[in-house]
Amino acid sequence: MRKALAVALLALMSGTALAGTIYEVTAKKGDEEVKYRVKFGGGKAAIVWTAFDPDTKTFVYLSFNRDKVGAPEPAATIYDHRTGETIKLYKFPNAKNPLPVIPKLDEMKVCPVTGDTKFSAKRVGNYD
Repeated sequence: MRKALAVALLALMSGTALAGTIYEVTAKKGDEEVKYRVKFGGGKAAIVWTAFDPDTKTFVYLSFNRDKVGAPEPAATIYDHRTGETIKLYKFPNAKNPLPVIPKLDEMKVCPVTGDTKFSAKRVGNYD
């Protein structure tokens, strides 16, 4: 019985491993509370990258098929003098300028909508 339960749990976990995650972010802008949803990851068929467009103050998404070889080519690169890294910039739909990918929620240290460094986020769903 335990072995069957372990196999079932493993199958469930591997079935959701490629699902993208939707988060609800809660941040402060002065005394105002701001809530919005943002997606990270992709599903079985496509990889989805997330970026924040400062011109429109919205999150934008770039998706491409998993089946095709390789990710999109960067539109540009910039040098980050604070870290010494070269950051790749990509052309996202509905964004005027190339943007860096935010790989996952944990790497977002400042809420790009409000500037809050103490924002919180909770998982509210998955997508494929």
